[in-house]
Amino acid sequence: MTPPGTARLARDLGPVLRRTTDDGAAHEPGVLPEDLRRALLAEVDAERYAPLPAVEGPHGVRQDGEYLVLAGEEVGRRPVVDALRTALVDAVRVSGVPGIDAWWPDEVTIQRYAPGSGGISTHLDGRRHRHLVAVLTAEGSAVLRQCSDRAGTTLRAWDADAGSLVLLRGPGLAGVEDGRPLHAVDGPVDGRRTSVTFRATGA
Repeated sequence: MTPPGTARLARDLGPVLRRTTDDGAAHEPGVLPEDLRRALLAEVDAERYAPLPAVEGPHGVRQDGEYLVLAGEEVGRRPVVDALRTALVDAVRVSGVPGIDAWWPDEVTIQRYAPGSGGISTHLDGRRHRHLVAVLTAEGSAVLRQCSDRAGTTLRAWDADAGSLVLLRGPGLAGVEDGRPLHAVDGPVDGRRTSVTFRATGA
């Protein structure tokens, strides 16, 4: 198994970052090497989770799953999560995409969805999450949809399966003040899905 300190991604993120800049969201399969994916899953499986609020925010976003938020120094106390954060940052900073040099994710959200659950309905990530939101799937599979309206009309859809990465545009990416995409995550059909999402809350 790859030691956490030598974590490397299996894909060049330049192309998926450019698609994210242009379209608001993009998907790349096979980003996590299998040994790193297994180490990540083992680490996050040891955590304790709370139920997601069934309804959240002024738009009544529906959620069906469980979650844990790691912030600040808590991230550094998880060696695999921390090593993966460094690998992500290294990969995005060599891409040449404007507005990404300052990206340093200091908040990690781990979410788990049981088979047959409802996932999360159409929503925007918070305005405070700057530049980029990176969603890695540690296990399972579900459809992640970029939506054109709050009703959930699908603009693009991807199978967010194990080892894949979905990037979402955040405020400040490529000089765009606020280009956040509406998106939704369907619940998994077979087996549990675990996602690990990296966000930056700094300026």
